[in-house]
Amino acid sequence: MKKILLFTGIVAILCLTSCSKSKISCEITNPKPNTTFELGDVVELSVVTDTKKNVYEVRIYLDDKGYQSKKAFPYNFQIYTNNLEEGIHTIRAVAITEDGTKDEATVSFVLVKYECQDYVSFSDGKFPLGWSFGESCQIYSPGFDDNFCLRSNTYFSTIKTINANIDCFEFYAKKDNTPDWYHIEISFYIDDLHVKTIDLTNSWEKYTFDIQRGEHTFRWWIGYGGSEYSAHFDAFKFYKK
Repeated sequence: MKKILLFTGIVAILCLTSCSKSKISCEITNPKPNTTFELGDVVELSVVTDTKKNVYEVRIYLDDKGYQSKKAFPYNFQIYTNNLEEGIHTIRAVAITEDGTKDEATVSFVLVKYECQDYVSFSDGKFPLGWSFGESCQIYSPGFDDNFCLRSNTYFSTIKTINANIDCFEFYAKKDNTPDWYHIEISFYIDDLHVKTIDLTNSWEKYTFDIQRGEHTFRWWIGYGGSEYSAHFDAFKFYKK
């Protein structure tokens, strides 16, 4: 009888000890699974925990190797990709409470090395990989090649190339369907240096710029007379003269 009571007491103590540990949940809210990033991008990582007790630490593992940790909210981290290889990488977040309770979450992302295409016409109705556009940019039809083009208004737009063999950049552009007297112009920049202001017409026209070989960023800003009209761009071409 005494052995039974002793065994029952031990079970009760173990149960109380186990029940005293607070449950914890760990969730990665950013990035979304299988998001594609370019080599050199910074992956913004956000971890959310839910527990009745204080979280002692959140540990981050990149491809199963310890990367970083934090002991205070918010649990936001930056994953630098400069030294990573192309392909799929996995982030694992482990949340630990003061009493040792753990929970974890994982997310994978895809890392690619972007090299600017020699020619882009938007014929597939998609934004090219590696091009960054403002919120107002959209794929629009018809375009210069009768399929699709890029339609944009006042937001900055950026194209980045790391192709060292090009020394010339050209594209076709026109203003939206507006009266001939309506003035729409684009201010064109290379590496944040303003190189030209173009007064657009209602017809597709080609614009060409000489550039030095190497890595460059191209962007434009569109100005107009206070309406919602846009500019259209198509047939981007990077080449060697």
